[in-house]
Amino acid sequence: MAPSSKPAAAVDPEAVLSHTFPEVSFAYDERDVALYALGVGACGADAVDEKELHFVYHRDGQPHIKALPSFASLFPNKNSNGLGFVNVPGLNFDASLLLHGQQYIEIYKAIPSRTNAVNKVKVAGLHDKGKATILELETTTYVKDSGEVLCMNRSTIYLRGAGGFSDSSRPYSYASYPADQVSRVSIPNLAPSAVYEDQTRQSQACCSFYMLFYVFVQLRVFIGNSGAQHISNRL
Repeated sequence: MAPSSKPAAAVDPEAVLSHTFPEVSFAYDERDVALYALGVGACGADAVDEKELHFVYHRDGQPHIKALPSFASLFPNKNSNGLGFVNVPGLNFDASLLLHGQQYIEIYKAIPSRTNAVNKVKVAGLHDKGKATILELETTTYVKDSGEVLCMNRSTIYLRGAGGFSDSSRPYSYASYPADQVSRVSIPNLAPSAVYEDQTRQSQACCSFYMLFYVFVQLRVFIGNSGAQHISNRL
């Protein structure tokens, strides 16, 4: 009887790091910018709020509405509906166990209210955590016509069940950015200097539900059409 072979590792670091992602072109306009602002609560408490109206309306001859800086966090979602890494050679994982760890953003100029843009994606980090793998994807967004850099998003993806591909005594860890780029915040054990309380408005809660539903269905579509149908029927 031949000895059983060792199962293949979930991650092949060399294959993952050498993968070249295709560039992704996309466009957005003022409608998208305004809907995002409304979705995160702009003018939710006061429809004519002086501080927030310019994010959704051309006020007093304003030629363009303004885009919230956090609107840039949506740009990586243009990479194959936010799942642009699923076909990376050497990266095997169960998509139902995927978690979004964190989002780091650098903004280099004011985000325009409409533009044609291009995303360029690369692997910025890969870390073996034993029972999981942490994948960091860096999406740099450019204005398509001028080539100007708008922003960079670094998305940290936690892939449960896909770790253990390296020696546990010296776990694999790769990052293309300086370790001190993001400083750790230590929270002092003191009474707070100020307290602010707020609540999610009904319109925001409804918007959040439909966004969650959309992402959930997109994930199930990737896993299998039958799963997507099941989720749609249940919700």
